[in-house]
Order: sequence, then C-alpha cells, then structure tokens
Amino acid sequence: MKLLPLLLLVLVLAGAFPGAQAASVPVVLYPPDLALSSEPMIPLHAVRKEGKAPIRVTVNGKPIGTMNGGSVQKGEAPLVPGLNRLNIGGKPVRVYYRAGSPGGQLAIKGGQGKPPIVFRSYYLHPAMEEGCGSCHIEEGGKLGRKDQKTACYGCHEDYGKGGKPGIFLHAPVAAGECTSCHDPHFSALSKLQKPGKGCMECHDAPSGKRIVHAPVRSGQCTVCHDPHAGVAPKQLVRNGNSLCTKCHENFHGVHRSAIARGTMTKLSPDVPRDGNDLSCLACHLPHQSANDRLLVKRAPELCHGCHPVR
Repeated sequence: MKLLPLLLLVLVLAGAFPGAQAASVPVVLYPPDLALSSEPMIPLHAVRKEGKAPIRVTVNGKPIGTMNGGSVQKGEAPLVPGLNRLNIGGKPVRVYYRAGSPGGQLAIKGGQGKPPIVFRSYYLHPAMEEGCGSCHIEEGGKLGRKDQKTACYGCHEDYGKGGKPGIFLHAPVAAGECTSCHDPHFSALSKLQKPGKGCMECHDAPSGKRIVHAPVRSGQCTVCHDPHAGVAPKQLVRNGNSLCTKCHENFHGVHRSAIARGTMTKLSPDVPRDGNDLSCLACHLPHQSANDRLLVKRAPELCHGCHPVR
C-alpha cells in the first residue's frame, strides 16, 4: 500500500473512533515539577481540559495505571529513592524522593557547568483530598469558583462571624479574599502562604531609615500583628503598652505615668496614653526611625515636648 492512501486510512479511522485520537494534556495541580518528597507514595491531582478519559501515569518509563475521576482526577504514584520522572497524561514532572527528608529544599549538582537543580517540599491543601467540590462548582465540565467566604469558611474559622466586639479584621479577611495571601492548592511555605506574597506585598517596607525595629527587619510582622484578626486596631495581638512590654520587660518606670507631676512636666492633650500611663508610642515609633532607640524625635527636642525649658 502506498504511503498516501495509508495516511488517509489512519485519519479516517481516527475520525471514526474518537478514542484513537490523542487526548489533550491535562492540567496537573499536584505535584509541581521539581518536588521533593519524604514519602514513597505521592498524591496526584489533575484536571482534564477536554473529555473525561482516565489519565495514564508512568513512573520512570513504566506504566503504573490510570487516575480516577472524570474531569477532575486523582491518584498516587510510587517513588524510588532519588530522582523519579513522572509522566501524567503527557505532562512530565520530576520528583526527588528522600526518605524522612525534612521540609525545605534539596540542590542537585548540575552537569557541565549548569546551575544546580533545586527540589522543594510542598504543603498540600488537605481539602484537595476531599475533592474539588468543597471549593469549586462544576458547570458544563468546567470548574468554577465558589464565593471565597463560602468556600474557605466552610472549613476554617469565620473571623468576622457575628461581628465580634473588640475584634479588628485584616482588610482581606473582612473582604473574604483569602487567596490574596494563601494558595488554595499547595505551597512551599507553611499555612499555604503564597511565595512573595508577604506583608510587604501590600504594606510599605522599611524605607532605609537608620534604625529598624528588629521584628520588622527580620520580617516577623506577626510578633505584633495577627494576620487575620486582632484585639486592637491594626490587628495588634495585645492592647496598649502590654504589647511592647511583652518583649521589653525593663521599661522606663519613671515615664510610665501620664499624670503631670510638679512644675517641670506639662503634657499636651495629644500625647498618646494607655489609660493613666504614657503610651510607649509617645516617645518611640513602632517600625523605624532616623533616631536611636526608635525615638520619635532626637533629644533634647523630644524631652522638651513634655518638659518645657523656662
């Protein structure tokens, strides 16, 4: 048989039997390429863009079976120690298995002057094991999003429920925009935080002033602020001076009282207070300052604000 008639026959048969056509490559939700696993079995999650044919999986060139489900499918794959090359419905994924491997990353030396290959461990959202229906709605074979408040608060605490008195909500929490900070599927960071989506993504980073508060400098914003809801404005985890004295135990006892004692002291009405005590913020800035000890102003100008010169 000549080549052209044979080619036409193949095309005709492919049209007569749709299953003979190559299925579209699925969207692999998990694992991502270059994943690091500490377990000998790794869960698989993928979405068919077209049709519901079972997704075939191979590990290191050996078929291990198919995934289960329709448009959304899941399964698992066995791993051998070291590098594993997975093929999930035509999508190649590399996974490195190291038993008992702690979270983090593993760099494998590249060959011939190439940069090292870095494998990372990931946290998988437990909701994915329950299926996509807890967060998505399926319409016409395609996944649509549920309202984030409805989806997330179905499992997680609704911080704004009932308008709890004395609770100050982070703006994204109040708006139900959980995915502005969290990845809904997996993340290399705990709590499914999005890489590069830290506090400074929305808030101003230190501008280069000379003195930066240690928690700010190290990116530990949650030492003072709750990322969801706090008991004080700006989602502070404590009220008043108790927030500062949690770390700074040896505070200035002489300056704690807001009561003007003697003729040497005169407090203006706008001096920050914490009840009958001076607020630490009367003299110190919470994030950064151009002055030593995060002072609001340099001495003696700062002192003369309450102790005017005669």
